[in-house]
Amino acid sequence: MRNMWIILCSLILLSQAATVQALTRSEVEKNLICYACPGEPLNIDRCGGGDQMRAEIDRRLSLGQSKETILEFFVQQFGDGILTAPPQKGFNLVAYAAPFVGLLIGLVVAVIFVWKWAAAGKSSRGGRNEDVEAAALYKDMEKQVEDELKKLEND
Repeated sequence: MRNMWIILCSLILLSQAATVQALTRSEVEKNLICYACPGEPLNIDRCGGGDQMRAEIDRRLSLGQSKETILEFFVQQFGDGILTAPPQKGFNLVAYAAPFVGLLIGLVVAVIFVWKWAAAGKSSRGGRNEDVEAAALYKDMEKQVEDELKKLEND
């Protein structure tokens, strides 16, 4: 039973190690843009420049370099524009923070407008005094109509 556990654990570790190696190239390619075809991710690109970059990635993977090290090599070679996403540092943080800041500002503006709209609706409906005045006016008009009708009947 114990030997079976050891064999099972060994198989799991070996399968994960092979998966990690296979995924590493894919993960590196997803983070890079082909230098020869601007705007096209390396994992989609099939030009000669992309083939050169993939060969360099394979060479560096065979040396045991990490994804971060390989990406840093390409950044040093071609600049930050070679990355599919801007690095999360310096002025590039604006690209990550701007949508959230804009959403927050929009939410605040929407709440203010709704609050003012609700307040304007309450004031246009009037208060209790206007309701009492309207009811009194209605009764006065109703009485006046009845009086006019009586006069017409008497004539």
